[in-house]
Amino acid sequence: MTVKKRHVKKGILYASMACFALAMMIVLCVPGSGFCGSSNDPEEKAVLEAARNFLDAEVRRDYPAVYACFASSSPYVRSHSYEQYLAEVQALPYRIVGYRIVSVSYIKDNEDKMKLPATEKIAQVEVELKFLHADTQDLSEINIGFVFFKERGRWYKS
Repeated sequence: MTVKKRHVKKGILYASMACFALAMMIVLCVPGSGFCGSSNDPEEKAVLEAARNFLDAEVRRDYPAVYACFASSSPYVRSHSYEQYLAEVQALPYRIVGYRIVSVSYIKDNEDKMKLPATEKIAQVEVELKFLHADTQDLSEINIGFVFFKERGRWYKS
């Protein structure tokens, strides 16, 4: 086999592998597959909407809207007034400038009604956050799981 034929065969192999990888990404990202955040489950859609409302308010730096996204039963809300929250968030050396929701990790019934009597269900949303550091103007990304509570039929950030 000549050198030219070997290069052609390698090129075909690489092209085939790239096409296979692309096909797999398309198959896994078909709406309704669960891998791209789309779902026919109304509960999951409601959790995703609550997460987007919370995260969009964070990106806009709309602090009253962020605080309104917190569940009334949230341990943070029970221990911090809006004024305390505002002072804390304004003192942070970074802010959220972007995000990508990865998935809803779980939605489950509240199994501890003694500790959280107003909470009907609990969910976790996995998110990739993009932070801007005020001092250095550096961007950082982290992956975090945010917990949401369902109270009185509505989802809130815990």
